[in-house]
Amino acid sequence: MRLGLLVVFLCAAATGFAAETGRVAGRVVEKWTGEPLAGVNVVVDDATGGAATDANGKYSILNVAPGRHRVTASMVGYGTVVVTDVEVEPDRTARVDFRLEPAAIGMPPVKVRAERPLVSKDMTAPRYAVRPAEMAWVPGDRLTDMVLVAPGVARTDSAFHVRGGRATEVDFLIDGVSVLDPLFGELAVELARGVADEVVFMPGGFPAEYGRAMSGVINMITVNPREQLGAGYRLKTERLMPVYYNYGYTEQGLQLHLPVLPGLRLVADASALTTEDWDPRLFKLPHKDRVDYSLYGKLFWDFASAWRLALTGVLYHTQFDRYKTEWRLRLNDYRSDMRASDLEVAKLTWMPDAGAHYSLTLSRLATEKRYGVREPGDVSIWRSFVFRDTSEFATPVRDINNPWGCPFERYWFFYTGGTYEESRRSAVQTLSARLAGENQLTSVHRLSAGANAEMHDVRTDWARWPTWHPVLDTYRFRPSNLALYVQDRMDFEGLYADVGLRYDRFDPAVPNAETVAAKSRFSPRLGMSFRITDWLFLRANYGHYFQVPQFSMLYDNTVVPVKYRTAYGEQLLIVGNPNLKPERTQSTELGLQGEVAKGLLLTANLWRKDVYDLVGTREVPALPQRYVTYFNVDYARLTGVELIGEVRRAWAVARLSYTLSWARGTSSYANEAFYEFIQRGDTAPMVEYPLDFDQRNRFFGQLDLTVPAGMSGIGWLDAVLDSFGAHVIAYMGNGFPYSPPGGKGDPATWNTRLKPWRSNVDAALSKPVRLGRLSLNLVAEVLNVLDIRDIMNVYAATGQPNDDGIVVEFSDFFRPEERAMRFLDKDYDPRRDTNKDGYITQFEDYRSAYLYHKATIDWVNNYGPGRRARLGFTVNW
Repeated sequence: MRLGLLVVFLCAAATGFAAETGRVAGRVVEKWTGEPLAGVNVVVDDATGGAATDANGKYSILNVAPGRHRVTASMVGYGTVVVTDVEVEPDRTARVDFRLEPAAIGMPPVKVRAERPLVSKDMTAPRYAVRPAEMAWVPGDRLTDMVLVAPGVARTDSAFHVRGGRATEVDFLIDGVSVLDPLFGELAVELARGVADEVVFMPGGFPAEYGRAMSGVINMITVNPREQLGAGYRLKTERLMPVYYNYGYTEQGLQLHLPVLPGLRLVADASALTTEDWDPRLFKLPHKDRVDYSLYGKLFWDFASAWRLALTGVLYHTQFDRYKTEWRLRLNDYRSDMRASDLEVAKLTWMPDAGAHYSLTLSRLATEKRYGVREPGDVSIWRSFVFRDTSEFATPVRDINNPWGCPFERYWFFYTGGTYEESRRSAVQTLSARLAGENQLTSVHRLSAGANAEMHDVRTDWARWPTWHPVLDTYRFRPSNLALYVQDRMDFEGLYADVGLRYDRFDPAVPNAETVAAKSRFSPRLGMSFRITDWLFLRANYGHYFQVPQFSMLYDNTVVPVKYRTAYGEQLLIVGNPNLKPERTQSTELGLQGEVAKGLLLTANLWRKDVYDLVGTREVPALPQRYVTYFNVDYARLTGVELIGEVRRAWAVARLSYTLSWARGTSSYANEAFYEFIQRGDTAPMVEYPLDFDQRNRFFGQLDLTVPAGMSGIGWLDAVLDSFGAHVIAYMGNGFPYSPPGGKGDPATWNTRLKPWRSNVDAALSKPVRLGRLSLNLVAEVLNVLDIRDIMNVYAATGQPNDDGIVVEFSDFFRPEERAMRFLDKDYDPRRDTNKDGYITQFEDYRSAYLYHKATIDWVNNYGPGRRARLGFTVNW
């Protein structure tokens, strides 16, 4: 019956299902004989329904929300046992075994506190979770920053790469719904920390239910409405700190839990984040203000014993200015960005019994991104950016009108007139229908299946160089996705296997293009975990992964006239290619994990990924004009080893990881061949080299200390110290590679030099306080506590962050007497005449050029941020 229902659900309609809930399973035996007990009722959190054990004493309860739970086992003639603090994670099994002993009716239940096991048999691939207790103090500006300390993650300037993959190979989910903007591959919705109940990061080996990712998946599980009335406020800020520790960061939010009617409850959250430097470097720089705000709401309606309707809504808005050294003199004429998004999700869940559940999910994600030159004004949550019309743009100018009065130098310059020359407004709407089901068919087999259908509406208006050579690109396309998957999780005594198959189909929906067909692919997934001993497991996984390129690579510049898309001076425009194939990865991983001593966990992972059909640029020698477009021409070979150690005690948790990895391929990003070769008139060679984000060695360390309750035995001192926490997160890794001077002319020299080693240490203190129904949590954190000058970039000529290798020579400014510059000469400029005597000497000319060149060295942006300090608190009622 269950199998039939699952097949019906799979064939009925559409959706890809990413797990938001977990499973509780285990075995019940008689305490003294060890014999299995059949018919024992096992219940989670005193729910009306539960699971009964089978003839082997086994039980399984599906669709359990993440978090801590209480599991009760009871049977007539036996004493009731209650296990508290059972921690459930999404898509994982929490194993709770019971030993019941005969007892008279009316005996009080036996209570046992669960211990979270360090080793889990059902983990066939690594996964890392940030739990609610860690949310308040884990340092970082945004929720997604929490995964940066996971093994296998390398962070470049403003992106992170998982196990050697490109930055666009990671999918971001909110409660299982992807929130990526498919046009640019950017995050369309960002949630505040107070909204997330748990953040789960999978760096590889994810099962068949996950698609649209080749390197990693980040699933942000949001908070559920509570059955009791409650409210909370949170605040974290740098603005109380001294000026050198203060980049203007402030995050605050208000949350309300409201039980409306029996079975109907609601949670609402309003959050805002403001900062004066959203991408901090050594010092706070101008024109980098940012404001994010979001409204989040979720409603649960349990309208029948087996049915639940969940409605979720998110409004998100962000706007920020950008800084670029060349525009330092005219930052109000440089680029600003704004994005507005909304997400609506309706999910209907039916759980006929503890061993089966089905869900139908309808969702809509709409996001609009705009960038260009905005009207001057403060950056505020109360005022959205107003962008200038392209008729107000002007061609950028590099001339003598700079503070030093120096003529334009092609090796260094500032813009002294004009504006940024691009304006783009893009909108994407994604409608999704999902249908999924999961059944515990037997004590061994747990079968799940689902389907996913998405329809996209992609629009853009893009104007470039409007003042003298306008290029206007306006288009609208309606591509679609379809995905089906089935997987069987098999739980044997000494073996756990996750076998799945996924089918993806993408239709670019290009009208009047007979040669552009839909692309499809089957992707097998296999994960296994073998029990070697009671404390040691060997795991292995193998999978094929499939990802559609960004829609901008398919559609940009495909509808503009030929004369516009083929030439801009000496340059070419990149024409999108709707016939691109999806990129694909084949991944293999072996892992060994064991609790070698009580509370000591050691893990070793060995992985390899072969990436095919990566998107790159190539020139097409067509008539009447050549052009550049995207092709599936690049590949990469990624390998690595991860060694992880974890020590867990009642008062301390320590983690240390080391990653050794190699990332080699034929291009680091899709447009690399265009910028490095084609624009220079060269042909891009197919040469394998270390990629720009190939960070060979990485160390991460984390130490969490918590004072146990009642440690001193002195009342007032225990009130101060109880649950007081001290937390440290440290990182060290070698610098990223770069090429010697001359660009990439000689393939043998590509990325053969390394930037300096990088390191950072963050620290935080936390203290929870209970005042009746009020719970208060105080937090103090210091980012880069050692104030390390972390070198992020260097100049290729010198290998230094503050020296570009250009030398301004005094002798270059020698002039014979008859050519000396005097007042009223055409080359005379009073800004170079420092003593105002009407005559520019050789030294004055040299000194002005020297100071001009020195000002253009972008040394501040070549260092990471200095020390920052924040204070915060969260109060809940």
